[in-house]
Amino acid sequence: MTTIVCWKSVDGGGRATLNLCADSRFRDGVGNTWDRGRKLFFSNVHADVFGFVGEALPPQTALGQLVEAIDSSSLGPRSADPNQRLTNYKSHLDATIGTYPKTSSVEILFATRDDRSIAKPLCMWSIFFSPGAISGTISVVPIGASRSGLISVFGSGAGDFRTVFTTVRSKPQGDKSRAVYWAFMDHLAAASDPYTGGPPQLVRLGNNGPAIPVGVSYSGKRFLLGCELNKSQLTETRIKDWHDELYQFIDPVTGERRSNAQKIARPMK
Repeated sequence: MTTIVCWKSVDGGGRATLNLCADSRFRDGVGNTWDRGRKLFFSNVHADVFGFVGEALPPQTALGQLVEAIDSSSLGPRSADPNQRLTNYKSHLDATIGTYPKTSSVEILFATRDDRSIAKPLCMWSIFFSPGAISGTISVVPIGASRSGLISVFGSGAGDFRTVFTTVRSKPQGDKSRAVYWAFMDHLAAASDPYTGGPPQLVRLGNNGPAIPVGVSYSGKRFLLGCELNKSQLTETRIKDWHDELYQFIDPVTGERRSNAQKIARPMK
């Protein structure tokens, strides 16, 4: 229940960045919606990013607990091997999400860096819990070759997003990484999936340091991980990166493109 897209951006020096983008809608069984739900989580200390699709309550609780445990060094020594971290994190998720009486499936996404080499390549997995399952099933999410582009899409809106992305991909600049964001914005506007809606939320994981949240301008307002911020809050925010619908870097208060940022013009649809 939702849509999460993941894409990779590679700069001229070959440095790769992983981007995860989600919507903010929670929907109950009778059709009520709430468009401020957080779906992306990340460590403030280490290069660990999480997202979820499916039933909302168990993963939102479990991932909040997990990130706090990671940041407080409460899970024991951190392994340089991301596969070992995956095993450790899955144990926590099995003990939390696995014990919840799920009526729908839950899929957890985990992205990180491999610290065993100087290059520190990015890597990603899915942990899938079917309804009633007490243990998740791990699948590798291939990152692909060293070039920019869509990695994968998850959730109830995946099919609709791929249809939109096919159209965007066929247009000029459709091979750019920002085309994935354009397609996501079009997907939100189309409202073809009733479980997808609200402002986009965006988290970015680069070559060094922990992941960072990215603020977005949407429908003339500013949002951070689904939370709307007013002007006074924006003047105080320490979040450095903000994007508009074109994926330009903007000043969060004015919404105008930064003077030193690349100007982006989207081709006609």
